[in-house]
Amino acid sequence: MRYYDDLGLFSPAKRGENGYRYYSPQQIITINSINLLNELDMPIREISEIQQNRTPELLFDVLSDKEEALKAELFKLGRSCNVVSTLKRMIQIGLSLDESIIETRYFEELPIVKGPPTEWGDAKYFYDAFLAFCAVSKQYRIDLRLPVGGMFDSFDTLAERPGRPTHFFSVDPNGHDKRPAGKYVSAFHRGYYGVNGDLIERKKEYMDRNGLTPIGPVYHIYLHDELSVDDPDNYLLHSTVAVA
Repeated sequence: MRYYDDLGLFSPAKRGENGYRYYSPQQIITINSINLLNELDMPIREISEIQQNRTPELLFDVLSDKEEALKAELFKLGRSCNVVSTLKRMIQIGLSLDESIIETRYFEELPIVKGPPTEWGDAKYFYDAFLAFCAVSKQYRIDLRLPVGGMFDSFDTLAERPGRPTHFFSVDPNGHDKRPAGKYVSAFHRGYYGVNGDLIERKKEYMDRNGLTPIGPVYHIYLHDELSVDDPDNYLLHSTVAVA
């Protein structure tokens, strides 16, 4: 308050002979409003102008502008919080599940955002198609800060075209597409993007041995990638396919 007084922004109602500052009860509202505008990063000069020329109309317009800015900031913070939470969850899954075994597990619904059908055409490498997906990500409202995966229409599609997903997608808690809840064969593979090693053979052998039939798309998600792993050969892929 001394600082505001020195600036001529907010002065006491009166001063005592001893130099003490005395404030009236209604000034509590005034100082709180000044502090609020200051917390909203409004320059002191603008706050002073508002205090000197305040009207309901002026304050309404000022607060309306600040409200819109706060909503935009809250949306931005909310998206960043979603990204952090999703990345943590994917990393945790990779740490908590036994990557050395193939097993049948029940998984809850997983929200995702699918990109367009992948146009492989003359694309020879995984990254050719992935870069095309990145180029249209804004159009499909895909946040590339979120974990990205590849979806194959069926297990047969994976077997025929390993490393060539039918769609790329992002794991997005606000996604309008879904990996449905259900029983999945879960398996892991360590290696670079688009490299499956013996993953397909191991899953097929497991399903044949346990009398399981793949009934839906195959979802590949890299739980551990360059964000948390230094060596690309140690990226951790999680492969899931719904079975009956």
